[in-house]
Amino acid sequence: MQDPSHVTTLTLDLGRIKENFEVVRKHLKDVGGVEPGIIAVIKGFGYGTDDTVLAEVYANEGVDYLAVAYVEEGVKLRESGINGRIMVLNPDPETFNVMGDHHLEPSLISMGQLDSYIKWASSCGRTNLEPVHLNFNTGMHRLGFKRAEMAEVAEKLNGVIGLRLGTVYTHLAATEAEGFDTNTLGQINLFNSIIEGLREALSNGLKDFKTHSLNSSGVVRFPSHGMDYVRVGLSLLGSELSSAGVALKPAVYFKTVVTQIQNVPAGNGVGYGYADPATHEREIAWLPVGYADGYPRNLSDGRGKVWVNGRSAVVVGRVCMDLTAVDVTGMGVQVGDEVELFGDNIAIEDVSKAAGTIAYELIARVHQRVIRLTVN
Repeated sequence: MQDPSHVTTLTLDLGRIKENFEVVRKHLKDVGGVEPGIIAVIKGFGYGTDDTVLAEVYANEGVDYLAVAYVEEGVKLRESGINGRIMVLNPDPETFNVMGDHHLEPSLISMGQLDSYIKWASSCGRTNLEPVHLNFNTGMHRLGFKRAEMAEVAEKLNGVIGLRLGTVYTHLAATEAEGFDTNTLGQINLFNSIIEGLREALSNGLKDFKTHSLNSSGVVRFPSHGMDYVRVGLSLLGSELSSAGVALKPAVYFKTVVTQIQNVPAGNGVGYGYADPATHEREIAWLPVGYADGYPRNLSDGRGKVWVNGRSAVVVGRVCMDLTAVDVTGMGVQVGDEVELFGDNIAIEDVSKAAGTIAYELIARVHQRVIRLTVN
């Protein structure tokens, strides 16, 4: 741990992350009847937490891959001393050389990108290319090759000397939503047909690729479709958006302290715009956290709640850039008391719902001036 110079902190509980890891594995084995490998997704620099710390924990837990979105994230991990296999899900063709220098494995998502990779591979002079990965679009319509392009993809890959194919995968669009289960199963069936077609079309040296399709919520709801690997990210941090029905624990805590307490007379508002006046006298605690720290302004005017002195307190007035007010009338709160913005007592899902967003965004928007801490 480090001594914070800013009293607002984002803490990773490494012990709970390890517990969540075991819960996911047990669920796959007990409910799904399979025990696939794990691809730990830490894109967005660890969803805004601490990517290098997470990478070290996941490496010690024996994950098969780390996955990031862009090359600079993978380079940062390598420069921090992280070994093991790192998949880059959406690399720019201009960065293939950098990827080769840092032993990062590119995911190829389109014919244009595949052509760029083949051109680079034929001219780079490298005799030991890192494995590549193929993303096929089965219905999400975001990234990936089309089913109709499968034969052409295979033909081009067969012509690259020294190429290794690591995995073929797809993204499922709505595994968390029961109303789309027919669509999800349709995506899985289409993906299975693509896998079969690729194994027939690829040369012998490329046929033994691995497969994956399930994200965190897919692991919960479709564990029997785990294939060779599953991709898990935010679920390991304990988000219920990805863990319904699985006993994961919160492993990220956003906290601050009370800076000042103001006695506000009846009929008076608080902060900018004299907001939220009340008919009674109130004790208002001011917290040194605001939207510049990543605490959403949408939690203004009573939509947000925090945990202080063993109770929840409601946000009053407008969340400012650097300050937030909460009503602590009659709660015995004092300057210096710890305040939980989300964690064990204030669920991140409740906060994100009140702010009109999702847990992923809420964690990822926590600003770098917020001190990152770890506990074991």
